[in-house]
Amino acid sequence: MRFGGITALDKVSFSVAAGHIVGLIGPNGAGKTTLFNCLSRLYSFNEGAILFEGLSVVDHPPHGIAALGIGRTFQNLALFRTMTVRQNIMLGGHCRTSSGFLANALRLPQVKREERALQEHADELIELLDMKSVAETRVMDLSFGTQKRVELARALASSPKLLLLDEPAGGLNHEEVGVLMEQLRGVRDRLKLTMLLVEHHMNMVMRISDKVVALDFGRVIADGTPAEVQSNEDVIRAYLGVES
Repeated sequence: MRFGGITALDKVSFSVAAGHIVGLIGPNGAGKTTLFNCLSRLYSFNEGAILFEGLSVVDHPPHGIAALGIGRTFQNLALFRTMTVRQNIMLGGHCRTSSGFLANALRLPQVKREERALQEHADELIELLDMKSVAETRVMDLSFGTQKRVELARALASSPKLLLLDEPAGGLNHEEVGVLMEQLRGVRDRLKLTMLLVEHHMNMVMRISDKVVALDFGRVIADGTPAEVQSNEDVIRAYLGVES
């Protein structure tokens, strides 16, 4: 992936096994968010291929990625602030509906069935992420940590197979990070999800990930278990530097 004369991603290659949580780490500017934007088709990359369950992601338009089975949260919250928690989550599931404009305008029975299914699914996610007490609260009236949970629930509402998590612990305190780790494990196990996690919170990444991939200047410098990556000299050099 190039931006003018800058190569943001250079021959990046790794795999994510089904059912695993894979951590993607690297210093600021390493290319992590650029990679996420390529995976979700916000960016069109210059060379290479991205395969999801054997299918090329490039063959699908950006608006078709959620229906393909890839969900995403964002580093900066992108919620509808004046809508309630339940309404925000229900919106995340609309990619799985099939009724068109005319059916919605006429309020046909199919539309009502789909809305009931969306609400039931939203209620399941609200319970899973412990938000029953704020289900009817406007997002703008919630704490930042709870808003992060709403963003996660909205991504889950599309029933993804692969969930892309862009710095889910950003802005959370120590206690909230601990709760988040337990919730992500629970979500993965209960919904049989695969997760790719970009995160600067190293303790969280190393504790929750089955595998860790490290980037630096757009290249993969390590790919292995958390213990292997933690002890990798290139990773240590990228984060801590070396004495001159």
